[in-house]
Amino acid sequence: MNIKSNKFSTTLTALSLITASVFSVSAAHAATQNEVQVMAVDFEGLDENLYGAKYVRYLDEVSGNSGAYLINPYLQRVSSLSGGYANLDGIDVFNLGSTFYIDDAWMLAIEGAHSKFGDDFGNEDYTNIDLKVGFNLSRQWQIGAGLIYQRATYDFNADGESYSESENETSPLVFTRYTTVGNAGTGWDFTAQYIADDIDVLSGSARYFFSPGLSVQGSYSYTNAPDGFDNVKTAGVALDYWVNEQFAISASYETDIDSDVDSDVAALSATYRF
Repeated sequence: MNIKSNKFSTTLTALSLITASVFSVSAAHAATQNEVQVMAVDFEGLDENLYGAKYVRYLDEVSGNSGAYLINPYLQRVSSLSGGYANLDGIDVFNLGSTFYIDDAWMLAIEGAHSKFGDDFGNEDYTNIDLKVGFNLSRQWQIGAGLIYQRATYDFNADGESYSESENETSPLVFTRYTTVGNAGTGWDFTAQYIADDIDVLSGSARYFFSPGLSVQGSYSYTNAPDGFDNVKTAGVALDYWVNEQFAISASYETDIDSDVDSDVAALSATYRF
């Protein structure tokens, strides 16, 4: 991982300055409705890094008096709207999302992302929409299903002629989540998801909260590639630390555990609620 990149170093410095400034914030419990996150992601083998920012507006107050700060919006069933932007090597990625909790039993989540890339040879547009409907069997256990819709459009030039092509695909998915985290802010949070398609993807994670502000997560995913291609197995680890219920810093690392190809991904982010 090339952390000597000027842009990446600048981002790390900015996150450090934010950390220092937030340490002066009062530790008194606060009820918040806004969240801002900035992130930097380094992909092994790519000369450029991804930089992004995200804003979340909670439709009700998120309390820090109990539970685990990171997942309190889920534990407290607080609906939200979100929007974000990221850039990778000149490729702009925009996303919008919303999560609604209905009667503490049902959840409806919709997230969409759109990216566009253009050069002298043409333009490429990608749209991804993720729809999930969840049902809480209990306070701890949620199950659900959904769809992922993907559409790609290509406009390119060749020998003085212009061509256009498009393709789209819809994939069903099922998911589940089980958490033992209570008012004390300690315990486990498990997730699992299966996407059925020509390329099936099974993923899962387990996060343990040592305290309301400190947690460690392990993750794994298996991609069942079609004939002629290698299956992909990845494993990751993440650390999330909340200085108080308003400010957090997170770091994660993911790697392909069954390939000679360098595909490591390292990420760093800072989150502030107010």
